[in-house]
Amino acid sequence: MTDTQLLQEFEALAERIDIPVTYANLEGSNGGLCMVKGKRRFILNRSAEARTRNEIFAREFARISLEEVYIRPVVRERIDAVRSDHE
Repeated sequence: MTDTQLLQEFEALAERIDIPVTYANLEGSNGGLCMVKGKRRFILNRSAEARTRNEIFAREFARISLEEVYIRPVVRERIDAVRSDHE
């Protein structure tokens, strides 16, 4: 799976679990998951490469309980790899 395809999978996962994804010009940061008015939202740097965006998505999804959500195996493996690195 290419970085672009994986990015599309991560964006679709965020949409399925009702976390909006916004791309903005962020100076000095690649972005991440944050709370805006009490709701979770991904805000990612528009100029970040797909690989960097994927790393951010995987890192942030690793912090969320996703056991009840269907996730394509390749995407779940990426998230689980990050989760196991931080345990």
